[in-house]
Amino acid sequence: MSTTDLPIQLAGQWLQLLPERAVYWPGQRALLLADLHLGKAAAFRRAGVPVPAGQSAATLTRLSALIDHWQPERVYWLGDILHTSLATDRDLEARLHAWLEDHPGVQFHAVPGNHDAALERLAPALTLLTEGTQRDGLALCHYPDEATPSAQPWVAGHLHPVVRLSGGGDALRLPAFIVQGDWGLILPAFGEFTGGAPMGPGDGRRRFVTTGARVVEVGRD
Repeated sequence: MSTTDLPIQLAGQWLQLLPERAVYWPGQRALLLADLHLGKAAAFRRAGVPVPAGQSAATLTRLSALIDHWQPERVYWLGDILHTSLATDRDLEARLHAWLEDHPGVQFHAVPGNHDAALERLAPALTLLTEGTQRDGLALCHYPDEATPSAQPWVAGHLHPVVRLSGGGDALRLPAFIVQGDWGLILPAFGEFTGGAPMGPGDGRRRFVTTGARVVEVGRD
């Protein structure tokens, strides 16, 4: 394994993989992240499943820390910002409006995902983009285009990739960035309560796990 201490390059753009399960894009002065699933724990509790509170607050606190550190001009959310409808979860809606107001110097953009009901209620503080919106030669997506190769380089979320590592009788699963050839990047889920889908090695695939403190590349084909 080798520690990733330099950005990766995709479609001529340098992208910095961050241990906090996000990407900093210097060319856009932007943070990219996906799959926050805000409100998921509350939705489980409303359904009678006894899970702890505080998931949404913890996720937003982590994002605030990233914004304070990187001072981006833009934040791009690549889908599944929510796990509930803002039309029915008015507490979450109010919390998000207040949180957005706390970052007046940042432009927030979102590519809606399959869980993002009534996201338009956060306008005008949040600008909605269509799937595949292009910025400097990269398509911003929620759904990965896993064709080989893709016609358009992309950055996406949706899959919540993790990598299973084992050794000496022990095993663990770590969130991972998945680089598909030289045309695609799948982000790990940023949220606190999201689970993950194991991703093994594949043709031209590179896998970068995050320990929370550093990003490390694991074995490749």
